[in-house]
Amino acid sequence: MSTYGPRPVTFVRGEGTRLWDDGGKEYLDFLCGISVTSLGHAHPAVAEAVCEAARTLLHVSNLFWTVPQQEVAATLDELLGGGGAVFFANSGAEANECAIKLARRWGGRGRHTVVSAYGSFHGRTLATLHATGQPSKHEPFQPLPEGFRHVAWDDLDALDAALDGSVAAVLLEPVQGEGGVNVPAPGYLAGARRLCDERGALLMVDEVQTGLGRTGRWWGFEHDGVRPDVVTTAKALGNGVPIGACWARADVAAAFQPGDHGSTFGGQPLAASAARAVL
Repeated sequence: MSTYGPRPVTFVRGEGTRLWDDGGKEYLDFLCGISVTSLGHAHPAVAEAVCEAARTLLHVSNLFWTVPQQEVAATLDELLGGGGAVFFANSGAEANECAIKLARRWGGRGRHTVVSAYGSFHGRTLATLHATGQPSKHEPFQPLPEGFRHVAWDDLDALDAALDGSVAAVLLEPVQGEGGVNVPAPGYLAGARRLCDERGALLMVDEVQTGLGRTGRWWGFEHDGVRPDVVTTAKALGNGVPIGACWARADVAAAFQPGDHGSTFGGQPLAASAARAVL
């Protein structure tokens, strides 16, 4: 479908930071599949993990455990400070969709609003599209799900004014990506953490682009010394194999009951094996 417009190049091979098109021309890849191939193309450890998974066990239902899934969940939990639980999905949008549903389940009826910032990008499902603070992207798909509110980026006064009793969570990127690589002032996330604590709302941090070392630390929020209640990640987690994850503090994660959420392919052995190699 014509969702991307004309494609100027057909790539056939990648290695490290390089790509080659179908005419043999070589390119230096600065796009990384939109922040995905952080370890480079055809990384041998990831390639071997994917091949071994294909030879061993490609897929089972999430009604059962697999070893790679458990190990990736444990590693993510450790990297996020411990004491949490992980839901696996296939993309950043799905990880954020999980976070939004979790916030609503945790907040309960009448306390379902999610506050995010103008200029943000959180995905293209109907819910994550509305969480995205770009009204021009909303208009073709109205009516969008209710329960979303947007405030000025890097403005704690605006955030403060938006946090009424209907708000379950605040969803922020440590650095806005699609919005223009917008870096907030030092202390912005720390201020958001303080406001969420005062109002009893969750602080949810979208690390889909900023996570896994892209800012020089494992997570972008670490630069402000905060600990979120919910963290989403994807993109670089699989280095090209589709996988996303939503981590939440254990008491928040406990709001989900069996049947509240699910994913056929989320965290299946192939994707989890790639993520294990990446981590």
